[in-house]
Order: sequence, then C-alpha cells, then structure tokens
Amino acid sequence: MLSLSQFFRRRGLAIFVVLLLLAATFRIVVAHRWPNDTPDDGRNYAQMARNVLEQHVYSHDTAPPYGPSLIRLPGYPLFLAAIYSVFGHTNNGAVRIVQALIDTASCGLVALLAFYWQPDEKRKRVTAIAALALAAVCPFTTIYTATILTEVPTTFLALAMFLAATLAFRSGSNTEDNEDKKKGFKRALLWWMVAGLCGGLGVLFRPDSGLFAFAVGLTLVIAGLFGVPPACETPNGKRSPLAGLRRNLPRVLLIGSLFSLAFILLLVPWTIRNARVFHLFQPLSPSHGEMPGEFVARGYNQWLRTWVDDEAYVSPFLWNLDTEQLDIDDVPPSSFDSAEEKARVAALFDKYNSPPDTLEPAQPQATPTPQPSPTPAATPANKSKATPSKSPPKKANANSNSNSDEADDGNDNSSDSGDESDKGDEADNSPSEPGSVEMTPEIDAGFAQIARERIARHPFRYYVWLPLKRAHTMWFDTHSQYWPFEGTLLPFDDLDYVHHQQIWLPLFALLTAIYTLLGLAGGWLLWSSREFASRRWLLLVTLAVVLRLMLFASMENPEPRYLVEFFSFLAVLGGIAIARIPIFDKPQMNTDSH
Repeated sequence: MLSLSQFFRRRGLAIFVVLLLLAATFRIVVAHRWPNDTPDDGRNYAQMARNVLEQHVYSHDTAPPYGPSLIRLPGYPLFLAAIYSVFGHTNNGAVRIVQALIDTASCGLVALLAFYWQPDEKRKRVTAIAALALAAVCPFTTIYTATILTEVPTTFLALAMFLAATLAFRSGSNTEDNEDKKKGFKRALLWWMVAGLCGGLGVLFRPDSGLFAFAVGLTLVIAGLFGVPPACETPNGKRSPLAGLRRNLPRVLLIGSLFSLAFILLLVPWTIRNARVFHLFQPLSPSHGEMPGEFVARGYNQWLRTWVDDEAYVSPFLWNLDTEQLDIDDVPPSSFDSAEEKARVAALFDKYNSPPDTLEPAQPQATPTPQPSPTPAATPANKSKATPSKSPPKKANANSNSNSDEADDGNDNSSDSGDESDKGDEADNSPSEPGSVEMTPEIDAGFAQIARERIARHPFRYYVWLPLKRAHTMWFDTHSQYWPFEGTLLPFDDLDYVHHQQIWLPLFALLTAIYTLLGLAGGWLLWSSREFASRRWLLLVTLAVVLRLMLFASMENPEPRYLVEFFSFLAVLGGIAIARIPIFDKPQMNTDSH
C-alpha cells in the first residue's frame, strides 16, 4: 500500500510544491488585481471587526451607542479582527493575502482527500496531482480570495473536516491485530474529535456549514451500522447484517457522541452570550439576519418562493424591498394562476408603493424636508441595497460589473440561512425617498394568503418542480460572480463586449460543465470499484452536495454563489477520474514499493 510518506519521498513532493506555488501565485495575483471591498455584507463584517477592536463590543452599528448584535455569527468578524489587530484596522489588503494563503491550503486538502479516496493503490499519486491541479486553477473559488466574504475559510474548514473524518474512518481498518486495532480506535476517536471541532468552527463562519457536518454524521451512522465486518461472517461464508449491526452499534454511538460533543462545544459560548444579552436561545444567527423584534416579511418571502426560479428576480423583488418600488409588469406572467390573482398582487404592490404618510402633521406653511437615505453600512443587514437589474427583471441579464472601473459598488448575495445578506451596486435610478415604500404586516399577510392558495393548488410545483428549477439555475451558471466580466451568458445580445463577456462567460460555462462531468465520472468510479470504503466516500460527498443543494433550492434567492464550495469536492472526484485516462496511467508514475 502506498503511504503518504512514500508519496512525498518520491517525485510527488516536487510536483506538489510546484502546483502549490502556482495556486498561491494565482490567488495572490487575483486578490491584488481585482480587490473587492464593496459588498455590503463585507462592510458589515468589517464594521463588526472594528467595533470589537475599537469599541470592545460585538456590534454592527456605525455610530454610538454601538448596541450588541446577533445578526451574524462571530467567526468571520473575529477572523477579520485578528488580521486588523496586526496589519491595521482597515487593511483589507492583508485580509485578501491571508485568504489567498488559506485557499492555497485548501488546494492541498483537496489533493490529500483525492489521495485517500482513490481505491486503486497504483493510481494514488497521479490522482492527488490531478486533483491538486484542478483545485489550483479553479477560477470559481479563487475569486473569493479578493472579496471580504466567508467562502474561503468555509471551504477550508469543510475540507479539513472531511479529511479528519477520512483519517478517522481509515484508522485501524487495515489490520487484524487486536493491539493495532485498539491503537487505531484511539486514533479514530482523536480524528473524530478534530472533525467535530472543524465542523463547529465552520458553523461559526456560516450557519449552513452545519449541513457538511450533518453529512459526515449521516455517513458515520450509515457506514458504521451497515458496514458488516469480516468477524460477522456466518459459517457458510456470508456476512450477517444483523450481527454486524449489533457489533457496530456501541462503537457508532460512542464515536457519534464524541463528534457531536466536539461540534456543539464551539457553539456554546455564542449561545450563552445571546441568552445573557438578548434572553434568547440563539445558537446560530437568525434565519433572516434580523435583530430581536425586527419585522420580517415572511409572507412575502413565501409568495416569492411560489414562483422565483432565477437569480434575475432576486435583486428587484427581494434585496430592494423597502427601498425601491415594485412593478407588476416586472413579474413574469407565469407567476400568476389567474387574472384575479394578478389583480390581487397588483393591489398589494400599490399599497406597498404608496403607504400612508407617517410623518408628523406639518404646519400649513411648512414644507417637510426629506431626510437622506441611510447609508448601506448603517442599514440593517437584511434591508440593504442589492445589485440592480440593468434590464427588465424578466430573465434579466445581470451583466453589470461589480469589479470594473465604471462600477461604484460591489455585489454580494445571501440566503435565509442567516449568514450573509446580499447587496451590491447602487441602483441606476435614485433611491426612493424614505416613507415612499413600505412593506407592512398587513401587506405581508396578503402575500402570505396568496402564497398559501398557490401552494394548495399546485403542491408539486412548489415542493418539487420549482426547487429543481432553482437547483438547475444555480448549478449551471457561469459562476463568474466578482470577476470583472461577471454576468449571465444568455441572451447573447446582452453580452458586454467591453469586458469581453463574449469570451469569458462561455469559457466559464464550459469550465462548469467540465468540473461537473469529471465529478460525475469520479463518483461513478468510486461506486464501480465495489469496495465498501470507496462507496463510503461517495456517500459522504453525495450527502454534502445534495443536502446543501436542497436547502438553497428551497429558498427564494437561488444564487449560484452558495454552491462554490462544491467545486473543491468536484476537484477531488475529478482527480480520481483523470487518473483513469490512459495517458496518465504510466507504469513509471504508478509503480511504488510497498
């Protein structure tokens, strides 16, 4: 069996170093060439970090009295605060360099996972090298080193947790000696504890990272309970699943408890803090990033979930809520089941666009002076501006540039998971005056009623068809967010030739297809190996992808950014697939001493 130490003693070390240097150079160049500090969620994170250092309070406020906040988990703000404390309180350049190095380390973790997951001992070296190459040149993950968002540490911690779980599964699995098995079990317990700590730390950066930990836990239970060891063979040579279940259950319970305890341990301080400060049991951030008592238009959001199937509708109908007017003509006709329903929605839009005047009665001679709109940094995180649509929202092409010289602002996206709200460029038109639009509980209740009726009429559309369409939209995107040429590929007539979208967007779409096909091929090879361990790795990565995809496909904001972590997993599987290509399967590359 080829061990990792043997791999590094041979030619693999030199190749690894070269590829890691390539990965680091690529990421540092991107971070320096296309820095992006403008997403409002990034500004919130940075403000929190500065408040921790300067005001000694965890708050997102930009002015006194700096009230405590719980709209974001503390992982990323404290990460920024640690960097600011060394390099300066506004030094996002240093943050980008640190993120570039962390993402380079993620490439190394991808290679290690591919090495351990490859079932063919003779192909382990080429698998690791191929996976590292795929991760090193991946533009979809690299661009986030230049952006003040949580994707880079989230990806690293997810990969670290998977690697720790992999080493835990492997500990003591290849020996029949009882003493070695005992030592291996102790090592496994240590690795499971490391995996739980990585999972808990990942949740402190993004709450939806808990799905990665859930995937690890499910894999542990399924593989642990239904993987029948040789000791449970019957006299005729067949293995007894029932005997294996009885034998494995105590071990799975012990390991699962340790993994869960380590995972929960890191969330305890944050939970206690929220209980003491806000008198709430809040182990994660609120689902909509709201402060206690803040109104959230849940009925309106549910109405959006009954028809939104594309990112083009997210900005005008969700992130611009309470700042811009809603236009019934921007809603696609397929979003209404009848003319009567459209009329009801139009009436609610009219109420939202023309709310009653809430100002104090003015003197007859006096003319009220409009107050300026609050700055993005001062608004609640779930009320900030979003990237406007440059064309009608009906399949609008978001081919506007957050990183270009002409752009004034950046673009960030969010989910109901409470981790990040999505904001970005200022709108082309001036924002509405304060009080000119307002989503009220009464209007929200009207949208909730319409949503319930639509769900009752077409439950299959709501629970199956629309999530599938949103999943397809998110996966088969160009994934060009935050690049200077970001946008959508279709329609071709809307492509921005100034930023060469006609070149880059088709290339990114092709790369998305390549990584996807390589991932599917690698997954098929793991399954077709017929080895229990290989199928265990396939189960782990499948659960990680499917659970996360199901979560975000069920929400009203189908944004491709939330799938960027998948490309690291696809690189692992892609390395396994590339190793089977005949040109790479050379004896001199794969023959190793045992």
